Amino acid sequence: MNFSDIYFKLRCIIFTRRCRYCKTVVDVRKDVCPQCENEIFKIYGDICFRCGCSLKECTCKKKASLYARVCAPYYYKGAAKRAVTRLKFYNDPYMAETLAQDMAECFKTHYGEMDFDICTFVPSHKAEIKNRGYNQAQLLAEKLSEILGIPCKPLLYKTIPTKPQHTLDETMRAGNLLGSIVINPEFETKLQDTRILLCDDVKTTGATLNECTKTLLINGAAEVDCIAVCVAHKEKKEL
Repeated sequence: MNFSDIYFKLRCIIFTRRCRYCKTVVDVRKDVCPQCENEIFKIYGDICFRCGCSLKECTCKKKASLYARVCAPYYYKGAAKRAVTRLKFYNDPYMAETLAQDMAECFKTHYGEMDFDICTFVPSHKAEIKNRGYNQAQLLAEKLSEILGIPCKPLLYKTIPTKPQHTLDETMRAGNLLGSIVINPEFETKLQDTRILLCDDVKTTGATLNECTKTLLINGAAEVDCIAVCVAHKEKKEL
């Protein structure tokens, strides 16, 4: 056994490396495990800014939204879904840093020429935060803010707990949130003519982003653009 082999084995013992998506132990020369490497569903090329999917895979038919645009680096499946699940349901707040790095690259691709005044996030009710220990959207926004240099502010407040959006069908999601998201009193008169970047973990139907955007626009924001880790999408049916 030569010196390089010995050095490599020592590194493996001393410096355990884990997959950036699922946290399983990987070779120290890699940052993604074989399973996740085969299941990274990035969103490439030109996208539909209404749903966040690539134009080739868009099925939303440019459905109207209150937010101006939405983008995300991944589809909600495979490695990215496992990472969001760890962040959201398995008490792994450190995953936010990894995912925010990917969101930042997506931002630079699609929003790089835009100037934003404030970065904010989809709020959670205090009972939800107590149960989880944190608001995952807030962690993502704060990490993204650090990378991009856009001030992060808690502009929105959730007044009542609601049923988790992922447990409802599309027709029930908008009504589930109606009236539950209001402006943080501290910012009631401070949003006039601002351009706001709104962050969330997963964009599904857009109901949550629309409700947040409505509140921000009512309180003076000029435009709201959204960014998430993932977007869920329906596969195009074969003809």
